[in-house]
Amino acid sequence: MKKIRVYVDTSVFGGVFDDEYKKASSIFFKQVKLNLFEIFISPIVSNEISLAPLQVQDYYTDILPHANIIDISDEALELRDSYLNAKIISKKYSNDALHVA
Repeated sequence: MKKIRVYVDTSVFGGVFDDEYKKASSIFFKQVKLNLFEIFISPIVSNEISLAPLQVQDYYTDILPHANIIDISDEALELRDSYLNAKIISKKYSNDALHVA
């Protein structure tokens, strides 16, 4: 069975400690540890995690061996810029536009 490939942004790690998302996020990461998903994170996630509460940083560190860190491609940057130029996402949320891209 082919693993599902998932890009995981910062909010998913924080979700483990949020009452609304805790159950789903915890189940997801348990499945990651069981190797049911192949997860990908970008350097943006690493940077954002460095500003997160310590418990989120520690959880991220625990999951990191199960993750693939991907480079930010020129194509992703171009798509981000297209989102911003079309005002689909405001410049204030440039990193979010790049996560989507």
